[in-house]
Amino acid sequence: MSKTWYKNRYFIVFAVLATWLAFFDQNNFVYQYRLGKQIKVLQDEKEFYEKEIVKLKEQKELLSTDEAMLERFARETYRMKKEDEVLFLLKEKP
Repeated sequence: MSKTWYKNRYFIVFAVLATWLAFFDQNNFVYQYRLGKQIKVLQDEKEFYEKEIVKLKEQKELLSTDEAMLERFARETYRMKKEDEVLFLLKEKP
């Protein structure tokens, strides 16, 4: 009585279980792949924002200690000017 591999009940149960877990389960391979991609995107965003925080802290330190930098920042960001100055705004074409 010779049984072939596809008639072996353990192999059939294993194949059915593996197929179920791979494609039909709540945590299947496709879902795990999507989660992995999402984790990568979120880690990249985290790294970007951590670098931005460092830059902003350095800028804050400069603005709180250097009067010339504070004046430059106010002029560039908020278009502030001295009373006897004229301000010309040039718009760049997109």
